[in-house]
Amino acid sequence: MSRAQVQWCDGRVRVSGSLDFDSVPGLVDIPWGESAPPRIEVELGAVRRVDSAGLALLLEWARAARRQGRAIHFRHTPEQLKSLARVTGVDAILSLD
Repeated sequence: MSRAQVQWCDGRVRVSGSLDFDSVPGLVDIPWGESAPPRIEVELGAVRRVDSAGLALLLEWARAARRQGRAIHFRHTPEQLKSLARVTGVDAILSLD
């Protein structure tokens, strides 16, 4: 599997590769700075694999955004991640599309 990559590009956070137990520990630090807009868009269309560690990462980013007074929205969420969020009951607290 390809390691995850996270980039701040064109006002969005772009995530690619695999969000799993191997890659997530290096991604916990939020990928946006203090100059980020009030609504953060996270593009997940290039995520190829995700497990519960990836879901936990998105929850942490959502908490970090709320602490900073920002909204966060996850776009082009892979079906695997949507299913995992539904099964664990956190789909109601994450803005996934």
